[in-house]
Amino acid sequence: MSKKKKSIAALGAAIAEHEKINSTAPASAVQQLVEAFLSTNNEAKRAKRIAEVKSQCEGVNELLSQNSELLTAEVEQALIRAATGYTVTENTIKYVNGVKTVETRERHIAPSQAAIEFYLVNKKGEDYSKAGGGSGNADGALADILEALKNG
Repeated sequence: MSKKKKSIAALGAAIAEHEKINSTAPASAVQQLVEAFLSTNNEAKRAKRIAEVKSQCEGVNELLSQNSELLTAEVEQALIRAATGYTVTENTIKYVNGVKTVETRERHIAPSQAAIEFYLVNKKGEDYSKAGGGSGNADGALADILEALKNG
């Protein structure tokens, strides 16, 4: 392979890596954080997973620390999406000999049983409960998620 082709390939790889790192929007990061919270029962594993998501997603720490109302709304929306399922569009960017190609693929994320239970028990506690009593304590439960996300 010639020097020119190696340089073009290296440049393409660097651009692809930069786009990969910077492509995760805070809203997507909040979805990942909520799913990490719901899918992990062990506190240490939960904190580790939340820290991983926070380190991978640019702008999420700023969102977590400066926009509490927006964060609350994003967490509620993420919880609803997790409970009902959603579709993700993934773009794969490849550089071959300096030519950029984008492959778009849609993937459906199935509803989460944990998110459904969490939503029903905490938002409709008078009708649903895990223990039979129904606390209806949505604000406390949402506060637990928000606290874990901020400190995790």
